[in-house]
Amino acid sequence: MKFAIVLLLATFSVASSAMDITPYTEGQVLDSKQASELQLRYKNRKQQPWKEITSSDGIKTHKNAKLIQYGIQVLVETAGTIGPNVKNEKKRYSGNALNCTSCHLKGISQLPGTKYDAIPFINVVNDYPKFSNRTMSVSNAATRVNGCMTRSMGDGKELPLDSMEMKGILAYFEWLAEDTKENLAMDGAGLPTLKLPNRKADVVAGEKIYQQYCTACHDSKGLGTKAPDFASSGYYTFPPLAGKDSFNNGAGMSRLKKASRFIHANMPLGAKSNTPILTVGQSYDVAAYVLSLPRENKKGRENDFPDNNYRPKDYPVPAYFKNDKIALEKAKLGPY
Repeated sequence: MKFAIVLLLATFSVASSAMDITPYTEGQVLDSKQASELQLRYKNRKQQPWKEITSSDGIKTHKNAKLIQYGIQVLVETAGTIGPNVKNEKKRYSGNALNCTSCHLKGISQLPGTKYDAIPFINVVNDYPKFSNRTMSVSNAATRVNGCMTRSMGDGKELPLDSMEMKGILAYFEWLAEDTKENLAMDGAGLPTLKLPNRKADVVAGEKIYQQYCTACHDSKGLGTKAPDFASSGYYTFPPLAGKDSFNNGAGMSRLKKASRFIHANMPLGAKSNTPILTVGQSYDVAAYVLSLPRENKKGRENDFPDNNYRPKDYPVPAYFKNDKIALEKAKLGPY
């Protein structure tokens, strides 16, 4: 569904409730001591219960209704709204055919980013600003959105901060967080932690698991299931996990630990974190297989994570490891 937008965007402001980063400022580059302090503060926040979003009815009468609805459209119909084939070339921000809901799954309300333990958006305004180990700086929610645009959404372009698209997404985040407690963490926000097997992930075993559980939706080669109107819309019924229309190798989902956590909590279709379908070991192996499939290369990955003390253990960029093939293989497949 498309939404007509008639708004004075200059009057919209991003909200008050946010992670307390005093005395730091958004965009500030931190040294190791500062980063450690802010990370610890973030980790030690009190936690509020999960907020279940059961309906979108409250949006209709909201003062920012049209902007929120457009934000939802961007998140749900990303490929058709800001994808690489939309008619208006100025709106071609996303670099592939994924929708934001390919990773930020819908809950019972069918709204984007409202499923428990599926990287939800519900507590974003209370979780940001926060320390980003990728840049060693304090990032805000808009920065995080644009990180997705240039990684999860392929070789996409950052959304201008004053664009209708960015303002709509942030307005939706604000609506989701209404009646939550400021500056608190939330149960179910993000992905659940997993104790992965103390072994190297088995790509061969992962392929067998994939063929059993995943091909019906994601294709035998991970290329997804195209919608009947794909030629005109660019939409997939089920998203590709490989190739040019999927996330690139600089995305968070390209890391084995994160992909394992996502799969265990949410895949195959119907799985939940409290009632998983795959075991932890199966999730680990199938994630390794998915990440072995070809995908677009993110240029400049060697410049990510400038402080190696804050670099994820599962980010296998060859430049980080020089000629240490064993260390590179461990970053790629574990054990961690």
